[in-house]
Amino acid sequence: MSNPNFEVDKPRRALPGPGSTPSHRLGASHLQSILRRALTVVVVSGIAAVGVATFTASANNSAGVAFANNGPLGISAPATSSATATPDIPALAAARARKLAEDKAGLDQAVASAASSARAEELTTNAKAISTESDRLKNLSKFMWPTDGTVSSGYGLRFHPILHYWRMHDGDDIGGKCGQPIWAAQSGVVVKAEMGYNGGSGNNVRIDHGDINGVNVQTGYLHMLRYVVSVGQHLNQGDVVGYVGDTGLSTACHLHFSAYKNGSGTDPMEFIGWNKEAKTSSDNKDAKTSTNN
Repeated sequence: MSNPNFEVDKPRRALPGPGSTPSHRLGASHLQSILRRALTVVVVSGIAAVGVATFTASANNSAGVAFANNGPLGISAPATSSATATPDIPALAAARARKLAEDKAGLDQAVASAASSARAEELTTNAKAISTESDRLKNLSKFMWPTDGTVSSGYGLRFHPILHYWRMHDGDDIGGKCGQPIWAAQSGVVVKAEMGYNGGSGNNVRIDHGDINGVNVQTGYLHMLRYVVSVGQHLNQGDVVGYVGDTGLSTACHLHFSAYKNGSGTDPMEFIGWNKEAKTSSDNKDAKTSTNN
């Protein structure tokens, strides 16, 4: 029978003969299979190498500190591990708490020290103030004579030389020369300074000496030629207040020196002491010629 698909003209590959050498040429598909296998081997080898390297690095990191090459004396020098230790949170918190406690203790000590210094300074200031006040109280009872001269007319009821009737004389008239200085009988603060007639007081000044044995004491200086102080000014005992004159209701130069306890007039001799010579001569005619308000 004839086969229609049989190709008569298609060449045929000759079978190898008994003495012929077989051909070593590989087909394309076979070559591709070999290449794929080789590539797989390479990839697997690379992965294995990476794994070995990773394992080695991990082992080195877990070892911590390794020892380097021996030195010239044969002593091994420790090599610092490059691994970063994992933070211990509880340990860090405890260290932070200790640091905060130390800072707080230091701050408390600084505050206590500052408070102690401030308290010591306050106590020192108070001690000085107490000492000053103590000295002031001791000296307050020692008033000085306010100007040169003797008392010509003392505190009490008297017949007025100008008005010609009896009335209360609320101070001591101390005779003196016109223009001679008048001194503060005691330390204090000026609370009044007036120029002019002022109801007969003339140019006058009043000084507040503060409390003496629980009583506020003030002194007044009347009929002055002029004064050299101002309200609010602090004066020490012996400071010049002004100068003797005859301003106001007056017939001659003199100082009308007055004193006040809690605002009420009192005998100035309670503070400056009675001048025996003036008391004796106060009845003399010559002394009466200088008797004024």
